[in-house]
Amino acid sequence: MQIADQAVVVSVPGEALHVSGTGAGATALCRGVIDESGSPLAAGSLTERLRDQDRLERLGAPFAALLIEGNEATIAADHVGFRHVYGAARSGWAAAGTSARTLAKQSGASIDITALSVFRLAGHYLDDDTAYAGVHKLPAAHFWKLSDGKLRLSRYQRMESPGTKDAAPAHAARLRDLVAGFLDHHDEVMLELSGGLDSRLVLAAVPPERRRKLTAFTIVTAGSKDGAVAARLAERYGMRFEVVNVAGLRDFGPQAAWEMAHAAAVRQDGLGRPLSAAAFDWAESKVRQGPRLSGHGGELARAIFEFERPHPTVRQESVDNYIRRWIISNDAVKDQVLTRDFAAESQTLAMKRLREVFQREKTDWLSAVGRFYLRQRMQRWAGITITDGCRNRVTLNPLTDAEVVSYAQAVPTRLRSGSRYVVRVLDRLDPELARIPLGSGLRPVALDRQITLTRRLGENSWKGFLAKAGSKVIRTISAQRRAAAGAPLLAELVVAHWRNNPDLLDVAAKSGLINEDWLGQLLDGTIQTDATTVDFLINLGVIAS
Repeated sequence: MQIADQAVVVSVPGEALHVSGTGAGATALCRGVIDESGSPLAAGSLTERLRDQDRLERLGAPFAALLIEGNEATIAADHVGFRHVYGAARSGWAAAGTSARTLAKQSGASIDITALSVFRLAGHYLDDDTAYAGVHKLPAAHFWKLSDGKLRLSRYQRMESPGTKDAAPAHAARLRDLVAGFLDHHDEVMLELSGGLDSRLVLAAVPPERRRKLTAFTIVTAGSKDGAVAARLAERYGMRFEVVNVAGLRDFGPQAAWEMAHAAAVRQDGLGRPLSAAAFDWAESKVRQGPRLSGHGGELARAIFEFERPHPTVRQESVDNYIRRWIISNDAVKDQVLTRDFAAESQTLAMKRLREVFQREKTDWLSAVGRFYLRQRMQRWAGITITDGCRNRVTLNPLTDAEVVSYAQAVPTRLRSGSRYVVRVLDRLDPELARIPLGSGLRPVALDRQITLTRRLGENSWKGFLAKAGSKVIRTISAQRRAAAGAPLLAELVVAHWRNNPDLLDVAAKSGLINEDWLGQLLDGTIQTDATTVDFLINLGVIAS
């Protein structure tokens, strides 16, 4: 099977396909393709599935692949939309590939101000938008046919719903079988392990007698309890344990930090979080790049809705409150960073676009929030980072398996909220792991009850409970940002490098979107800024260049 990190195919009527980065036949656009049994997919099977658009939904995420036969190309992505691939079409010309920036240059695309406005507030793009007008991401569970200068979009065949009334046993059995299949065909597997519930669920799906062959891998920050919890689990089950502390990023100089972050932004086409990507890339360089078991996607079964009240429909008030509380508050670039016109315009455009996404959901409010996580946050916020990683290692995200997701989505929202349902699945997989405290101090089994003060206090001291509850309230009210591990450290170093090399910000400064006075104060050291803003400036330099 051919594997390509980068590939672009261009179609012009009356001409042979113009192909770069790969050749004829099937090409995997990730390090490996995992089938529905957890096994590597053979090249012949990949060709058949792409040719017939058959059982593509059953392939593990992340996944994308390209098939070139004659003068037609087929390109497909996974059912979650984790692996990002892009397409563009103009009169008499169409193209698809792994780089939105390359397609933008080839098509002469301008900046999509509405899409960039959403990124400014939400920290990710929506639907199939990119920062480049006319360049679109391939939607989850879809494929393109490229021929005769046209790009045709279709959804691939849906998997039949399992349709079980008692989802937890079937859910647990599917996770167990999928993980076992992956372990059967991959040696020296590494497990991303934290103090949280999602990675705990993946560990529980590994048969106890097979855990000794795993290596647990954890990234830790100052004050994090993940490392201690993961280390105890590794010792308990005889797993090798590797830990990377992001404090090691302090050893980098400003120039090295800038080079890492800028390289990450270019890899992500200016569409992601370059500081986080650079930090993760550095952390990954400290550990062996073996096949990976990951807990990404656990939100699909947990249905966590902090402070959200159920409503039978999607109401304007609920939408606006949710956007301001949980989207803008965490990821927005502040108004003073931008020109007055763009600050106002981007607020209006982004709010309108975000409202449209929620209001097109003809369902109850909590289900609409859940779909937003699946179709937007999961695909566009997490997916851009996962796309970066799938080029380097084979990864199985069992919590996003199509059958697993169907079991979870069949459970009423009220039973999934507060992680109640997923704890039942965990308890079926491994009752012991369901009773070992998480990094929060709570035992998972305590979550399988109504969310009450008694439940919280039963697992915490008064002091611990008030500290945790207070931090959530303060974060919500004060719009405190949540930065990924290592991003703030790199942000400080990048700003220091900019102050010594202000010309590196020329492209962003000339975009007409950044407040020149604010930028001058940043460069002369009068003010500081955060990782979210540094990300935006780095990306803008890539997008506008």
